[in-house]
Formats: sequence, C-alpha cells, structure tokens
Amino acid sequence: EWGLFVQEEYFDLIKDAGFDFIRLPIRWNTHADESAPYTLDPEFVFRIDQVVGWALERNLTIIIDFHHYEEIMYDPWDHKERYLAIWKQVAEHYRDYPSSVLFELLNEPNDQLNASLWNEYSAEALKIVRETNPTRDVVIGPVNWNAYDWISTLDIPDDSHLIVTFHYYLPFQFTHQGAEWVGDESQQWLGTTWDATDE
Repeated sequence: EWGLFVQEEYFDLIKDAGFDFIRLPIRWNTHADESAPYTLDPEFVFRIDQVVGWALERNLTIIIDFHHYEEIMYDPWDHKERYLAIWKQVAEHYRDYPSSVLFELLNEPNDQLNASLWNEYSAEALKIVRETNPTRDVVIGPVNWNAYDWISTLDIPDDSHLIVTFHYYLPFQFTHQGAEWVGDESQQWLGTTWDATDE
C-alpha cells in the first residue's frame, strides 16, 4: 500500500551498510477476518515468514511490529477482542523462532486508545504472548503516538523481557521532510543545514 514490495536484496544492502536490527511494520489487521476467531490469512503469514527468514539468514535481529491498526485507535472498545486474538495467533506461530525475533505490541497508540485503555490492552496482550513466548523480548511504548513525554503514563509490567520505546519527532518539519502527507512546509529543510538552535 506504500508502493514498496520488500525484496530479498534489501536485506543484503541493510547488512552491508552495517545495520544489525530491522523493525518490520506489519498491518496484521488488514489480513485477519472481521469476526471471531479473527483468523489470519495464511498466505499473508507465509509472506511475513519469508521476510523474517531473509533477516534471520543474515543474522539480523527483527522486530515484528503490529503497525497501523487504525480501527483500534478510533474505536478501541470494538477492536480489543480482535487485537488480542491476532496477537494470540502471531505469538503461537512464532513461538519456536529464535530470540532474535522480537514483538512490538502496537505502533503509536493514539486517538481514543488513551493511556488507561492502552495500559489495560497492552497488559492483556503481553499476558497472551507470555503463554507461548515466556522469554521473548517485547517492545512497548506509550500513547499519543509513542511520544517521549508520555512515557510516564505507561504502566510497565514486572517483566524482565520488555523494551520500552518512544518516538521523538522534533522539529517535526525536519524529521518528516519529504513526507508527502506532511505538506510543503517540510520541504524547507531539504538542502539546508539544520542548526539545533533553530528549534
């Protein structure tokens, strides 16, 4: 949907460039049934396995990131059951994968998925993951688009295999320069030298 189809050669480029970690954004919700038991499309799961395999073959650590579940953002109440059911399937599927495969519970919770609800949903998702993946590293971030200044709202479970993440986008026009959905104001940063004092 973003005009990019992941190719195996990308993983050689990533490895050759010196990177050792990949975060793979996956829109599981667009490949799961709308009604219980919310079964994932096996062809899509096969494709994700292929991409994950390319990373593992090159000794690259990879985060399976639940990305852009937009429906849960504006209607968390009606999507909680589906969200948890999808994680149950994902966790069970990858239970025997090496520790170099990590899970990220949800990218940038926002809108109606407030801190209180997210603390509840993420704790339940983590509990489901732990049923089949007791020692897998899991990434979790706060609401308001994983904003760095919202970390204090995140209830972090007592779990030694958690990684807390945050996103920092300031100055926004710089960090999002060239993004077509931002607008022309971001283009002012292109071809210029940014000085932190300009913030």
